Amino acid sequence: MERLDTKALLLRSAELLFVERGIDSVSLREINRHAGQRNASSLHYHFSSRTNLLEALVDWRMPPLDKRRLELVEICRLGPAEEKLRKLAEAIAMPLIETMTISNPPNNWVRLQARIYQLDSFKFGAYFHSRGYDKGLLEVRKVQQELAPEISQLIRDQRLMFTTRLVVNSLADWQRGVLPLQSGVGVDDLQVFAGNLIDCTQAIIGAESVPFKLPDSTI
Repeated sequence: MERLDTKALLLRSAELLFVERGIDSVSLREINRHAGQRNASSLHYHFSSRTNLLEALVDWRMPPLDKRRLELVEICRLGPAEEKLRKLAEAIAMPLIETMTISNPPNNWVRLQARIYQLDSFKFGAYFHSRGYDKGLLEVRKVQQELAPEISQLIRDQRLMFTTRLVVNSLADWQRGVLPLQSGVGVDDLQVFAGNLIDCTQAIIGAESVPFKLPDSTI
């Protein structure tokens, strides 16, 4: 049986409690207790603050995910031209989808990332970039430009943001088991759900850019 050190136990407890109850709703003392630490200052010793703890969780989960995305982008680049758009959509979504298949112990990264998106006080994007965890997404961005040079960089970047958030939040809702209650749509089969999510990702990044104007305000 795997023997975990104190830091790993604290990280797993923090991830589990944060995804279940919300990042701001869990005290550091509760995490310490959940991890079975008798020393009340154990978490403070290892991480010193909630922000440092969140950064450590990102450092724990992101490197393998970014590495996998880089692998999938390379597969996209080496594949036939007619498959590039689909393979690019897979490079965006599959690293996140694959975390859903890890069960012993479970990987709760997508749920945690969805929680982080809701947290105004944590500068996730800046930290993500400073640690180099966006290498895979930067390579995705390059392939986007190759596939659709006629679309402005701003629109391509927004589409990458849209699709990443769509995948994270959709998978987090699936993992929470709330979609049947909230939508009444059958989502039991993860394979069907994930395939459909990749279809949607492909449709967004491959869509034509059509000029749009908001209606004049009537106020």
